Amino acid sequence: MAEHDTQSPPASGHASPAEATQPRAPFLHAMEGVRTIYLVTLAAACAPLAAGVILFGWRSLLVAAISVASCVLIEKAYYRSTRTPALLGRSHAAMTGVLLALTLPAFVPWYVPIIAAVFAIVVGKAIFGGVGHFLWQPALLGRLAVAVLLPATMNPTSWPLLAQNRLMVGDITRAQQVDDYRQWRGRPAPAGADAFLLTRPSETLAALTAGETAEYRALAYPDDDSGAGGQLLMRLPPINEMLYGATPGGIGETCAIVIVIAGLYLIYRNYVKWQLPLAFILTAWAVAAVAPIQLTGPADSIRTVWWPLLAEGGDVGFTYVNYQLLSGELLLAAFFMAPEMTSRPVTSGGQVIFGIGCGIIAMLLKLYVHVPIPSYMAVLAMNTLTPAIDAIWRPRVLGQRRISYLKSRLRWR
Repeated sequence: MAEHDTQSPPASGHASPAEATQPRAPFLHAMEGVRTIYLVTLAAACAPLAAGVILFGWRSLLVAAISVASCVLIEKAYYRSTRTPALLGRSHAAMTGVLLALTLPAFVPWYVPIIAAVFAIVVGKAIFGGVGHFLWQPALLGRLAVAVLLPATMNPTSWPLLAQNRLMVGDITRAQQVDDYRQWRGRPAPAGADAFLLTRPSETLAALTAGETAEYRALAYPDDDSGAGGQLLMRLPPINEMLYGATPGGIGETCAIVIVIAGLYLIYRNYVKWQLPLAFILTAWAVAAVAPIQLTGPADSIRTVWWPLLAEGGDVGFTYVNYQLLSGELLLAAFFMAPEMTSRPVTSGGQVIFGIGCGIIAMLLKLYVHVPIPSYMAVLAMNTLTPAIDAIWRPRVLGQRRISYLKSRLRWR
């Protein structure tokens, strides 16, 4: 037998220093600590932030710096006054600041990220006891607070977008309204300005379900030869510009390619389970494919179109649904906000339910309620239901079928 198997404790009865630092029980040892998880997630979130700095200029970096500094300093001040142990670390506060900055426009005044940070840290996290105890995603709570308190600032009629020849170095606040804008690529900045003032694609799409009147005659192909009315897809930027982010929006919301790559990296590191963002995105896509829209019919009548995916052919419908997914904050919410470890369910099945609920609520709000941040509000709504989902969708007892176990749990409750 090996020598280390026959060793006995010291005769004095006291454990050696080496033995005192090692647990005797068969504990599972994680390869990475909580701090590492926060730092890696922070690094992944810096990818859409970097894309935002390129697309929206140096003011994006200023907003992000104020947001991160505010979150760290406010959490430190709260800890000093309350001595809450779960607020001692700074890595989660920095991550919250970056996530918050991703949701904010680059043109907001300096005080907006500070107000949002106060709500994110104090209301969203500190009053619940700190890291691991809060109910709602803190960054989204801060974003919702400034959307409610400062609606004119956070949701203007036209949003700025830097011209291609003014990327990174341009001032996003030096913008000029452009009426004949069709595409971003290859178009220089207006005279005396660095950016275009544009209508967000989500606002253009909102006219399909805005009320009792219909603005468009068709998605792409009118049913008659009159030519009256408009075609929706002719008023939207090219779909490839939606993919690489050349469209107005929050700092980290627009560049779909970077968001997806960074999210897939978090899935690869097992910090995010793939079931949640996939359920979120597929459910939102399905709702957009079947939810009714309004178009102008013969003699200016209003016709309701069910199954927009198939209304004018699969190619047109597929493009329309993709515009609905890419024209807003849905991808950022799916990959970075909804999978937050404390505020989402624990089990894979619970996360599928969570993602489905987020997708349904987000797309219905986007289509029919027209709130400024529908996907973020959907995540916050499902955060409220996380304890109930965890209570119902617990791991089943070994040997019991899932349905029987759930019935017994519901009957007992």
